[in-house]
Amino acid sequence: MMSWLLAPLAILLGAVLTTQVATNTQLGKALANPYIPATVNMASGLIVTMILTWALTSQWPSREMMREAPWYLWPAGGILGVTYLTGNILLAPKLGAGALVALVVAGQLIFSVLLDHFGWFGFEQHPAGVARLAGCSLMIAGVFLISRF
Repeated sequence: MMSWLLAPLAILLGAVLTTQVATNTQLGKALANPYIPATVNMASGLIVTMILTWALTSQWPSREMMREAPWYLWPAGGILGVTYLTGNILLAPKLGAGALVALVVAGQLIFSVLLDHFGWFGFEQHPAGVARLAGCSLMIAGVFLISRF
């Protein structure tokens, strides 16, 4: 069950993510290049993440732990992040903020239900029952209402 104390923080994160799309899109327009904002975003994100990691990490993984992690996990987050970020920068001017975010959230929701249902990527299995499928259907209906394709 979702903690109602954490829900407002998750909503705030949605606003942060949408603001990130907007600021990167504006920087792309200002520079007449949609790829530079992704570079700037990732570089500044790296710096802030490094500072946070050094400040907040008291126990580091051993070399053996790092060697045992599957090789594809090391680059996956960065590659997926750049794909997501650059896709948003390219699509935002064409779709608009509302439609873009609605489509992204619908994609996240549908894929997360699949992840839970099949237990992919180590997630605990949670069947895609009637309620979850109805929620996905309502999300898709919401996408069409927001984007009016």
